Amino acid sequence: GWWLTVSKPGSNSSLRFKSSTMPMYDKGRVSKYPIIKHTLKSRLLTGTYRPGQAIPSETQLAKEFVVSRMTARRALDELEREGLIYRVQGSGSFPTGQRFQQGVFRIQSLEEMSLAVGPEAVPFTRVLRSGLQRASLPVAQALRLEPESAVLEVVRLRGIDSHPVLLERRFLRAEAEVLLGKNLAVESIHELLVGDLQLEISNVEQSLEAVNLEAAEASLLELPVGTACLLMRRTSFTQDVPFSYASYWVRSDRGAFISAFVG
Repeated sequence: GWWLTVSKPGSNSSLRFKSSTMPMYDKGRVSKYPIIKHTLKSRLLTGTYRPGQAIPSETQLAKEFVVSRMTARRALDELEREGLIYRVQGSGSFPTGQRFQQGVFRIQSLEEMSLAVGPEAVPFTRVLRSGLQRASLPVAQALRLEPESAVLEVVRLRGIDSHPVLLERRFLRAEAEVLLGKNLAVESIHELLVGDLQLEISNVEQSLEAVNLEAAEASLLELPVGTACLLMRRTSFTQDVPFSYASYWVRSDRGAFISAFVG
């Protein structure tokens, strides 16, 4: 059988699993379904599965990793949510195509955007909504919670000189409820999580796509319905547990993303 080595980011330690002796998914201290997800993700990104070739089914994955079909399905659900696979009823799951993986990207800060406008430009942040909500199915999946679980929602509109540039909608686990006592129009949510809650952000997963604005977002960004804009979704993890799930709609005529490349 083959060996799978899993290393924790920022750590020198690693775990090794032999294909024929991997423990059942719900046993032991190590959560196993991320192993399936990351193994399949690596295969998808390196072209192991050709376009049009079905990837292993839930039954095949359950047998390969010695887990339940429900556990295998969860890994496939997350890969589908990230846009790496698509499903065809009665035929299976297929790769969406090899993704460009060099470099990382980030949203320009409002300060950077302001400098591009001019030295007298003034950035602003307006809190539109904040409070506890019941998690919808997509939010629950992103934060690995049960549907209808309590989550903290924060919606902020950010811009320069009274002109909107970016709409942020963020969901956090209910433990972040203490943020409601903070001035979120001034303070950085990231710095509050790291400082006040003493959370260690271990890793981040993010995606970027072009979308056409629907009525609610278009109104807030002062654009016609259907206007193209950039949408970034970002999930932040602490000790491999998703804690924050944020969506950013950025006006493409005013905002920008920064990308850095290695090699």
